Amino acid sequence: FCKLFNESDSSFTTGFNDWKHGLKSISDHENSSEHRKNLYTYIRRTKVVGRIDTELQLQLNEKRNYWIEVFRRIVAVIKFLASRGLPFRGSNEIFGSNRNGNYLGMLELISEFDPFLREHIKKFGNSGRGKASFLSSTICEELIEIMGKKVFMGIIAEVRQAKYYSISIDSTPDVSHVDQLTFIIRYCKNGKSVERFLKFIPIYGHDAENLCEVVIKFLNENDISISNCRGQSYDNAANMAGRYNGLQARINDINSLAFFIPCSAHSLNLVGVQAAESTKEVCKYFDFVQNLYTFFSASTHRWAVLIRALATLGPRQKVVKNLSDTRWSARADAVFALNNGYEPIKTALESLITAENESEETKTRATGFKKNMEKLETVFLTIFWNDVLIRLNKTNKMLQKTTLTLSVAVKMLKSLTLYISEKRN
Repeated sequence: FCKLFNESDSSFTTGFNDWKHGLKSISDHENSSEHRKNLYTYIRRTKVVGRIDTELQLQLNEKRNYWIEVFRRIVAVIKFLASRGLPFRGSNEIFGSNRNGNYLGMLELISEFDPFLREHIKKFGNSGRGKASFLSSTICEELIEIMGKKVFMGIIAEVRQAKYYSISIDSTPDVSHVDQLTFIIRYCKNGKSVERFLKFIPIYGHDAENLCEVVIKFLNENDISISNCRGQSYDNAANMAGRYNGLQARINDINSLAFFIPCSAHSLNLVGVQAAESTKEVCKYFDFVQNLYTFFSASTHRWAVLIRALATLGPRQKVVKNLSDTRWSARADAVFALNNGYEPIKTALESLITAENESEETKTRATGFKKNMEKLETVFLTIFWNDVLIRLNKTNKMLQKTTLTLSVAVKMLKSLTLYISEKRN
């Protein structure tokens, strides 16, 4: 455009060879008033009727509109799969194969009802490298990256507009054994609090100093002032929640208004762990619940006996569950299943004890479990912990809601404290 329409000479009309600074020079030229003027002249002249290249321009417009329609369908499929966390690729990238993955599979499904896409796949599908089809995994990755950047910048813009925000971070190793720091930010939008995941940041140290540097660097890179941070929330690990040398203390030294609020759900989980490990009797009880699950689940035959016994209570009864050291909802489910199916479980154990085809080991273990279930202490602990864990689990789930306010969280924890106190009395 500039070579054709520019009224004065420049390096972009007579010849450019400064490739060392090419990127900056080209960018500066594209943003210059001369380039924009020449581009406007070109666009204005393309609209003149009767030009010698009218047919060529129509052909170019038709080609552009064709690829726009292709992109509309591809982007829709990518957005659908990505928003649901579904895998894209299969073991091959061949149209017609039942192992070509969700991405190509969905395009094939849509093409059954979309003549345009059907013709495009027929013409460009399985075309191999070097031919533009916009159907390969490469274009998927490029579009996902572009979409991700667009969403990221949209969230950053909302944070800047809201001004005040709070942060929540945690780390966990991925499949390649690299620690990924999860960066979550919370702010107000249209009078309502919203919580957004921003990024996974690879980290190579867990000390508070290193984590603080990562957080500050990330905020500075995205032009978010740490002085506008009004809250920080992490788990109760010493490197995060430490009063003097933890991450929260270091952030607080930089900005005293960034108040630290421990993760309520994690704190409540720790309370449950300490309560369960406070006495020998309770530890033995939870070992019994775990061993009961292991006994039935280790054999498909024993599991079938248990299912038949539970069927007497009605359809879709909960079976014995595995315990979890970290997820207390699993303990609540396990004790709830035991409490509701107490008698049928004893019946299943009795069936195994009296069955002639069962091994002596199975009969001995079943006898031990049955005697344990007939003890008053086991019955009492099952009823007690069922009530406590149901209430604890409901509170825990409520505390994890993104719409939860501080006042509601305080009321819920006070109510739970009062409930536990009444149980103790």
